[in-house]
Amino acid sequence: MDTVPLNTAKVSEFSSSSRLLMLQSLVPVATNLISSQLEAFTSRLTDALFKISDQTLQPEEAASSFQACQLLKRNQTTFYRLLASQISTMLMKEVSAINTRKRLKDNHDIKDISLVTFEEMENKVLTNNLTKSLEVNSAEKLVELNCRIGLVMKRTPITVSQNPFRPEIFVNAVLQAWMELESTTVTPHLIIRIMQPDLFLNLNSVYQGVNDALAERGIVVDTDAVKRENKKRHAPLKSEDLDSRDPYLQNKLRNIFYPQASKERNQAGGVGTVAQDGVGQSGHLQSWLPAGGAVDTVTIDRQFFDYLTGMQKQIQQNQLAQPEDRSHLRRLTQEASAGELTHIDQNTIELLARIFDYVFSDDSIPEEIKSLIGQLQIPTLKVALLDKDFFFKENHPARVLIDTLAKSSVLLGNDATSEDPLYQMIEGIVDRVQQDFDQQIELFSDVVADLEAFLKSEEAQTEQAISEPVEQALKQEKMRLAREFAENDVAIRTDTGEVAGFVEEFLRKQWIRILTIAHNVKEEKPNALENALRTMDDLIWSLKPKNTSEERKELVSKLPAMLTLLNAWLNAIKWDEPDRVLFFSKLAERHAAIARAPLELSPRRQLEIAVNIAQRASEKRLNRHFVDQNEQESDEWGQMVEGLERGVWFDFTTTAGVTNRFKLAWVSPKRTRYIFTNRQGHDSFSISREELLAQLRNGDATIVSAESIVDRALVEALRDPPN
Repeated sequence: MDTVPLNTAKVSEFSSSSRLLMLQSLVPVATNLISSQLEAFTSRLTDALFKISDQTLQPEEAASSFQACQLLKRNQTTFYRLLASQISTMLMKEVSAINTRKRLKDNHDIKDISLVTFEEMENKVLTNNLTKSLEVNSAEKLVELNCRIGLVMKRTPITVSQNPFRPEIFVNAVLQAWMELESTTVTPHLIIRIMQPDLFLNLNSVYQGVNDALAERGIVVDTDAVKRENKKRHAPLKSEDLDSRDPYLQNKLRNIFYPQASKERNQAGGVGTVAQDGVGQSGHLQSWLPAGGAVDTVTIDRQFFDYLTGMQKQIQQNQLAQPEDRSHLRRLTQEASAGELTHIDQNTIELLARIFDYVFSDDSIPEEIKSLIGQLQIPTLKVALLDKDFFFKENHPARVLIDTLAKSSVLLGNDATSEDPLYQMIEGIVDRVQQDFDQQIELFSDVVADLEAFLKSEEAQTEQAISEPVEQALKQEKMRLAREFAENDVAIRTDTGEVAGFVEEFLRKQWIRILTIAHNVKEEKPNALENALRTMDDLIWSLKPKNTSEERKELVSKLPAMLTLLNAWLNAIKWDEPDRVLFFSKLAERHAAIARAPLELSPRRQLEIAVNIAQRASEKRLNRHFVDQNEQESDEWGQMVEGLERGVWFDFTTTAGVTNRFKLAWVSPKRTRYIFTNRQGHDSFSISREELLAQLRNGDATIVSAESIVDRALVEALRDPPN
């Protein structure tokens, strides 16, 4: 079994109890790191619940999600305490039971499936899905922690299921804390369903902190080996070969390479044993070729390979004299006689030539960068002859280099100059590959790492440059979200059909402004929101029929305070228009009418009132349903904007017809605002989701393709595959 190499640490002298104490000392570390995230996590969960209550078409779900949202808003401190307590308790229990993990797990899994409800089964599936996603997101830190804990316990690296700090524990702690806060049967299922990795706690920072704590206690591992092991273990998750994307193309590739390779190998009588320099006794290089799930080998003539090396050096020397010459692969097929090339060699050259032809025809890549990429044709051919995985796998180092160069060239735009640091970086990488590459495919990984590090440093500069626009956009989004909460507060009350028309208009036009301010400052002044909501509820109540003398006495006693609060709030928003006088005049008339109305209503009048209320409520529900449907309907542009991530490049065209390229540098948490900037972080601007949608629809904004150019080129090249 593969294991991750560990540096020796002095843990052999630890007793069983001291090892257990060491692991138990990590529990407060993890709990404190979680506690620092609870406010932000609760805010995300509250927003998600509100979004469901506002958008769902199912009344029961809307009611339960809104109640859960309000419950969480009112009991944030209680939820913090419950969750922190659950995490600490569960982690301590897991740490104490680490030596009996297998027995406890086996006993826990024994359960009569006939007693399990469908909802329990669904909850388990949803929980498992969330847990697996969190494991993938934190894979590197988890593997490192597995190694450290395994070293403490004097074992080989433990598995994730044996790790007492695994994501499953934190997921269960959140659910248990919620059930303690509200022990209904509906909302726990709702909480599981809406929970996604981007909404959940940031476990990466927790695992980093726990790893650091173990490192301080002398538990040291080879982190580079951990990264290599993690990359190897998770490579299949990336769907990196053509099989997972298009089996038809995969079959085309196998038909091009494998049958002929097998035939030629059989005719040659096999390949000699491999010497340490990769050359067989027969004087041929070995090339690895995937075939039908197995690894096969073909041979490459050493003389032809040396000829390519000479050509590679010649191209580098002549590049200054002929920078636009990109026909190296095409010239190679013309210069080499048919007898010098095997059928596989010919197919490899032809397929690679088609790929580079596609790259050269891509309008998004500047001409200067195309010339630099063109210099990589011969080194790439040597790689493809040595390792046919170049065609089969997305993550092949040489293939990643071409893709990375093409993507990074997008940053330069069409005005690339040799003075640009990025251009100089690309030029240096190409020179290094031309000078140093022979058979060391790892060289491609090294230069890609250098380029990515350079791009990351530029990204850090951009982050600093847009800090002020980001702060402003966050304020705008916070106000927008406050407005949505305010609109929902009013809609819940007016959709009942019991609110008088002039009051409903007042609430929708003026009181929403007050509630928006109250929601916006609720962190600093929570009493303001409670006061505004209570005043609105009192106003609505004051206009409902009062059919008993006690109710009318209560109205008379409450009116002065209510009117005082109404006026105070309206002064705060400076509503001094004539409409204000008219509103209070109507309000006084209605209150007087309520006081003069007969205490006892006839059955017929009661029925008329009930029917009118039901009819208005029905109309409002239908209107709300229609509006919700229209808001939820999303065209292709809406779906595209919803899926946008930072780093995507856009071309924006001005009214004067000038096109400029900008990067999506920041997306607000609620995806209502987007900040774009150039590569250096200058000329940044912020636009709303609606503005971006409008520009995409009318063609003033276009997305620069970010798909792998080698992928696209390979698909195009295989439309008419070589024979």
